[in-house]
Amino acid sequence: MRRWLTRPGLVLLAVATAVAAITSGSHAATRHEATYAYGSATRQGIDAYWYDSSTPLPALLILHGGYFNSGSKTDWASTARYFADHGFAVFSADYRYNTDAAWPGPRDDALAAVAWIKTHAGDFDADPAHVAVLGSQAGGHLATSLATYGAGRDHVDAAVGLSPINSPYRAWTQAPTTSATATRRKIRDETVILNRCYPDSADTDCWNRWTDSVAKTHASGADDAPLYLVHSSGDPIPAAHSTDLRDAETAKGANPADITVDVTSGSSSGGPLLTTTLKNAIVIWLKARTHTTTPPPQDTGNPPPQDTPTPRTTARPITTAPYKDDPVPPPPADENPLRSAAVTVTTGTYSYGTDPKQQLDAYYIPGTKQPALVIIHGGYWYEDDKSSWVATSQWYAERGYAVFSINYRLNAQTGWTAQRTDALNAIAWVKAHATQFSTDPNRVLLLGSSAGGQIATAVGTYGTGTKYVRGVVALSPVASPYRAYTDGQKSGASTSKQKLRDNSTLLARCYPTKTDTTCWNRWTDAVVKNHASTSDAPMYLLHSQGDFVPSTHSSDLCTALKAKSVSCTLTVVTGSGHASAILKVDGIHTKILNWLQAHD
Repeated sequence: MRRWLTRPGLVLLAVATAVAAITSGSHAATRHEATYAYGSATRQGIDAYWYDSSTPLPALLILHGGYFNSGSKTDWASTARYFADHGFAVFSADYRYNTDAAWPGPRDDALAAVAWIKTHAGDFDADPAHVAVLGSQAGGHLATSLATYGAGRDHVDAAVGLSPINSPYRAWTQAPTTSATATRRKIRDETVILNRCYPDSADTDCWNRWTDSVAKTHASGADDAPLYLVHSSGDPIPAAHSTDLRDAETAKGANPADITVDVTSGSSSGGPLLTTTLKNAIVIWLKARTHTTTPPPQDTGNPPPQDTPTPRTTARPITTAPYKDDPVPPPPADENPLRSAAVTVTTGTYSYGTDPKQQLDAYYIPGTKQPALVIIHGGYWYEDDKSSWVATSQWYAERGYAVFSINYRLNAQTGWTAQRTDALNAIAWVKAHATQFSTDPNRVLLLGSSAGGQIATAVGTYGTGTKYVRGVVALSPVASPYRAYTDGQKSGASTSKQKLRDNSTLLARCYPTKTDTTCWNRWTDAVVKNHASTSDAPMYLLHSQGDFVPSTHSSDLCTALKAKSVSCTLTVVTGSGHASAILKVDGIHTKILNWLQAHD
């Protein structure tokens, strides 16, 4: 029995097959095929295709495409066999999708796959010192990332990219509106999910992630691996992705002969570019750059497990945190003044779940049973914090409410429906601890702002909405993330609308298309009016005339609720304030308070 079937530490996931084939030489030989794991994640699998050889063969890693969120190593089986038949030990790898891991997770997977190949090279008669990579589209992006990350030659000898998306940022900028093709818009949306944010240079962490994902950012000239990059003239991933990378490498001192950018006729992209002529050319190009000289190393074992953070669960003083949405203005001192002596509000921070984001700030007056008001902050589902609502929470607590200002998991961490689930769990926690906060568990209301308004209205229409809350107030609620998406890709859309578009995409974790049922169902579920029923909570919805979240979000929702005989009031104030900025309108706090008191 061959050593690759028996060596400790080499995990075989599928029964190996042996296939009689004709190599590029003249004699019949046996091609072996088997599937292994190079990591612990579901998608960290690798298919091997190789022949017995008395001399080590150059290794070739193939990375599939698929918009960063689809595709499979098995799609490339015939191509893998072709290169195995032409003198390579071939490894076709899956990697985590952008929905599984943000950037640089997919690059980390590609690096791990290369390390696995080098560690186990001897089991496949491969040369660990000579590994090349071939990738298509999103996989091409990973291929050029391997070739340029750090000293690229330390990872691979050479990289082939078929329509590589070398710059996710370029892909984002080239599809701003519906004038771009659906393919380009889908790539745009998937790069947002890959980087977990709208590309904003003022958002340092976000911008660094986008910058890091652009291959030319890492260009270092002679230290990087040679590149063979192919596009078609009508490619939805234009050759500028690769000419930019070529120019960056040569500017750093790379030998121009080491970087080829080939533009073919037609409009093929990715795998369909692989004609017989191109495959033969790639074989010749790769063999010129992968010479076998080094014996295989021994198995070095698995990397240590990562530490898992322990969430905080004890009560703590309320703290502040930076936020990027419109600052919440404090209620005017002369609006609805207290009619009795000053009261002392007790405050504290508590955890309603195990995730660090599942926390709430409580503001209450002990001893008097009072209704509860749960406040859900905005911030594109991406940013902001419960602490921005301190003054407003204090104001409502002084006027007879036990107030709970909550955080929730943001869209960069997890997609819809986690945000609604967190709000429901926070409400359940408040009800379960009603005695502790002198609260009536049957008198809970919601106040949500912008993205938090979408969450609040989604709770009010979830199943039997009145089971959870007695009423919902929402400021500029993004009641239809899909409407926000379509508005944000119209010609002339403002930066705020584009940011909301991208964060709606990040919330849904996919490009909205009816052909992808799972994706479409998630978009549909996030649209609040789709859940309207006779048992929903009454709502009071507010926008401004120039709101970048237009009042049509709420008028559509009110129409759906009224059709089910549920009370819904829409108020449109003057100006162009958004969400918490509406609270600057004279008397608006009193109007909200009056509505809450009428429904608690």
